[in-house]
Amino acid sequence: MNDVPPPRASSRPIPRLIQERRWWLLPLLLWGLLVVLSLQMQMVRIGEQSVEVALEGARNMFRMVMLTRNWNASHGGVYVPVTPQTPPNRYLDHPRRDVMTTDGVALTMVNPAYMTRLIGNMSVEDGGVRFHLTSLRPVQPANRADAWEVKALQAFEQGAREATSIEAGADGPQLRYMAPLVVQESCLACHEKQGYKVGDIRGGLSVSQRYAPIEAASADAIRQSALAHAAAFLVVVMVGWGLLELLRRRWLELAGKMAELEEAHGQLLQSEKMASIGVLAAGVAHEINNPVGFVGSNLGTLKSYSEDLVALLEACRAGRATEADFAAADFDYLKTDLAELIRESRDGLERVRKIVADLKDFSRVDRAEWQEADLNAGIECTLNVVWNELKYKADVVRAYDPSLPRVACLPAQINQVAMNLLVNAAHAIAERGVITVRTGHDADWAWIEVEDNGTGMPPEVLKHIFDPFYTTKPVGKGTGLGLSISYDIVRKHGGRIDVTSEPGHGSCFRVCLPLRTNSRDE
Repeated sequence: MNDVPPPRASSRPIPRLIQERRWWLLPLLLWGLLVVLSLQMQMVRIGEQSVEVALEGARNMFRMVMLTRNWNASHGGVYVPVTPQTPPNRYLDHPRRDVMTTDGVALTMVNPAYMTRLIGNMSVEDGGVRFHLTSLRPVQPANRADAWEVKALQAFEQGAREATSIEAGADGPQLRYMAPLVVQESCLACHEKQGYKVGDIRGGLSVSQRYAPIEAASADAIRQSALAHAAAFLVVVMVGWGLLELLRRRWLELAGKMAELEEAHGQLLQSEKMASIGVLAAGVAHEINNPVGFVGSNLGTLKSYSEDLVALLEACRAGRATEADFAAADFDYLKTDLAELIRESRDGLERVRKIVADLKDFSRVDRAEWQEADLNAGIECTLNVVWNELKYKADVVRAYDPSLPRVACLPAQINQVAMNLLVNAAHAIAERGVITVRTGHDADWAWIEVEDNGTGMPPEVLKHIFDPFYTTKPVGKGTGLGLSISYDIVRKHGGRIDVTSEPGHGSCFRVCLPLRTNSRDE
């Protein structure tokens, strides 16, 4: 079977059960075990059903014999011609046991017990079922009970209604069935003198048949069931393997598409970051150029002063300096101006250092991992980075929660969210306005609010603001990814972004981050 090419790496690994075919043997093995278990249960059920069918046949034969006996007893016995097969019953004590017909045919009475024995002999000669009339107190010695029948008769006296088992016999295993014989009114003619009363157990009738035909029938049914199970196993294996192969191909294709989507998403993120850098670059350059400009100017003045001082020192060393040269130097002014130039230069360089430090804290390039972050400090760094975007549009009001606990997060990403919200707030203000930045917390959440008094948003815009590429700015003025990326970042942190806005009354974005989160582990 041709394989599909491996997909490009994705952040979502393909399950080993799908990727490696050898793991497919596990469900197939489980299916095989289920089939074997089902077959074993079926074999047991077939054996039980075969025995039950045979027992039901024995019960029916018992009932037929009993019906025959009852018919015989209800007529006081029947007469048959005396033959070698039907000699007079010498154990029957009856005044009319033997009679002679008018035409000289000798007849003998066949009572129920004698008839049962005759039927049993015929059945044995026919190779079929064996009937045996027996009792714990038999009149006929041939009716003496064997060991198994003795136990059954004793059980009948204790209330048992039938006895069944599989016993060893001369011709192999025998299925044996026995039920009690209950004394009825018609039985008293012969058995009352033995002390029996109506309802007494006077003996039993056992039915024995060879177990081999039952086993043969069970074996045939088991073979058919085994073939059916084997067919079902093979069909499920082939269909299951084909479906797993199809699933594997689809999953690998999907993994490739996911990798392409992740790559495209990463490119979009990078584009948005580059766009943000482009927005910030001009402002940061302006913020740095101002102190750098006057530091450069001060250095030019210091260079001029140093050249004059060096020339004066050289003249002194050569003995050519005059009082006019010293008067022209104006040391008092130089002392004051030099100190001022150095102070201004140091202030300018400190301003540049702070901007660079805030840029570093804003991006956290050296700590791009989960950590406990101070949201207030992060917002302050972000404000300093985007200050050039804000200072000409709005006054910034800071309302920080001084007791705000540290929050487990990726600080650079949270700073990016704050930057997006601050820049959007500035863009929403047509003329000079106010941007309020608040922080707060409760037992479960910490939040950052960015509120402006700008133009606001109507409901039809508000419901789409987190959709990728959705923007109300003119073409070329925005990518429409800022709020979408912010939404993804906050959701990855286990938080949420709530927004309220009304046209003409500004907007308020609240970023909620959990104080206890499993996002780090996820």
